Amino acid sequence: MKKIALIALVAAAAVAALGLLTLGSASAKTPPKPLPRVVVYVESQNLCFDSVVTAQDIPDRGRFQTLAPDPDENCGAGSLITEFGPGDQGYVGGRWELTMPNGDVIHFVCPLLGPGEPPA
Repeated sequence: MKKIALIALVAAAAVAALGLLTLGSASAKTPPKPLPRVVVYVESQNLCFDSVVTAQDIPDRGRFQTLAPDPDENCGAGSLITEFGPGDQGYVGGRWELTMPNGDVIHFVCPLLGPGEPPA
């Protein structure tokens, strides 16, 4: 139960850091400046990538990759995790879906910026 509460808390913090608290729009919105930054751990590569949210609330069309709070915080507090990164089959160029603690799914663009670095 503690782990579920911790994951929900990290998810809320990640969403706030990503600037994705405005939901329900059918068109993409550019986040406020400066662009929200986040670190993403890519499991298949065992690397941490910096990232910047470039569009939020994009329509649920096309392919998306799952992004989630990293319960192990491989790349530091508030980091996120995904299975594939640049160069991997399955990486879709930074088009993400993230499930909120309330069950809503949000879609946004947040490209991974290379080169990735091993976790500290």
